[in-house]
Amino acid sequence: MRTRAFGLCVAVVCLAGALAASASARVEPGELRRDRAVAAYGSEGGQDRVDFSVIEKIRAEGMERSKAVETFEYLTTNIGPRLTNSPAHKQSIAWTQQTLKSWGMSEVHTEPFQFGRGWTLNKVTIEMVEPRYMPLIGYPRGWSAPTAGRIMATPVWLPGLEDAALKAQAGKLKGAILFTSPIQQYAIRADRPAASGDLKPPSPAPVRPPQLNGSLTGQGGPALAERLTFLKTEGVAVTIEPNIGEHGTVFVTGRDMGANSVPSIILASEHYNLVAKMLQQKIPVKLAVEIQATYDESDRNTHNVIWEIPGTDNAVKDEIVMVGAHLDSWHTGTGATDNADGSATVMEAMRILKALNIRPRRTIRGALWAGEEQGLLGSRAYVAQHLAGDKNKAARDKFSVYFNLDNGFPPISGFYMEDNDPARVIMAEWLKPVASLGAIMPAPGHIGATDHLSFLDVGIPGFQAVQEYAGYDVRTHHTNVDFSERIDPNALKQASTVMAVVLYQAAMREGTFPKPPPAKKTGTQ
Repeated sequence: MRTRAFGLCVAVVCLAGALAASASARVEPGELRRDRAVAAYGSEGGQDRVDFSVIEKIRAEGMERSKAVETFEYLTTNIGPRLTNSPAHKQSIAWTQQTLKSWGMSEVHTEPFQFGRGWTLNKVTIEMVEPRYMPLIGYPRGWSAPTAGRIMATPVWLPGLEDAALKAQAGKLKGAILFTSPIQQYAIRADRPAASGDLKPPSPAPVRPPQLNGSLTGQGGPALAERLTFLKTEGVAVTIEPNIGEHGTVFVTGRDMGANSVPSIILASEHYNLVAKMLQQKIPVKLAVEIQATYDESDRNTHNVIWEIPGTDNAVKDEIVMVGAHLDSWHTGTGATDNADGSATVMEAMRILKALNIRPRRTIRGALWAGEEQGLLGSRAYVAQHLAGDKNKAARDKFSVYFNLDNGFPPISGFYMEDNDPARVIMAEWLKPVASLGAIMPAPGHIGATDHLSFLDVGIPGFQAVQEYAGYDVRTHHTNVDFSERIDPNALKQASTVMAVVLYQAAMREGTFPKPPPAKKTGTQ
């Protein structure tokens, strides 16, 4: 009898436990229960109270009904690379606006700023045809001039473009395939550590020859302009340079060099070095090179995409919480990790909030920047128009905080807090409801080279997400292998969900957000 009673009790307890577990799984997952307990403990220190019913809905919408992957795949697969002001970039601007409107976003519009002509690569072939055939891996720099048809010649090698060597070749370079650099020895072989900020240059820094698409106005600009004028006047058919990648990875950027633009190719370093060694050993070698590219002069303006979810609290609805990412990319991959993932995260975070009909106290504004790869041009244009200077002081005073998605790729583990200690305390609380998703790190330090700098420069709190760097610096950032396979769909859902939770809390916060400490000169890096 005791055995039967004991068994019956065990059965009843187990059944009750199962029912409780089932109810818990439906209403409040164990992970969220843990996050609730942690956040509730933290809120006793006087920080904002967390509405967990809303957090639960955000997590469910973001992780179970996400459209982030759909958005990301359209940008990378359907549209592809989005070089600023190219036809594909313009297509992405139109498509994102259409999508945001279909989601019910308010005030969807574009804001133009002057940029320059667009450029499209239509074809490139780089081949070694003697002493044996080998296709070579390489890409034109962005805005490279096209070649005059298919160029076939033995390369001329002028390592470093030394002035004396150039003068010695005067009158001999018409139609030349010009190798401009020594044999490439340096390569990026390690990604930056997690949450470490900017990629640090090696020490001692490697010696690099003059770059043929550097700044015409910065250090070395006059010398660069003279070299380009010389090469153009001499009739050089195409220049070829190595890069800092290896294993066939090719890092390619570029800029419009204007009237003096010479066709320019970046070659996989292994292939560059092979040809250079053959020239060094006087082995007869011949290459065939062709670039077909077109410039687009139809509109020298490019555009940022802006939209919002209006605030509903009359006391603070004019205050702005903003999130942004750059929509433009380079042209050799599909701009997956730089920065379709960031664009999809921004769009999805706001879709989540809109789909749940969340009524934020403050206005939440979204942005997809143009021209980031050419120097943060889109965000700087926005700040100059809306936030900088005495004329915009009132708008600046009502601007609460800006969040950015760029460096690295999902998942989000936290935010670089730019030495803003009061803000770091707040962010630590905000991340607690999503700790079980892996967002636990309000890193105190700084990161550069992206759009939050534009806001910091005018005294507005701006924070870039801390993301993953494994394979980013070595393999995907500005390279020919920046494709959608690099992104984990679940990590993209996580990033969008975390961003939505942070935006919600920022929009609902009781007090004003702490301003950044006295400005350090940020620069664009």
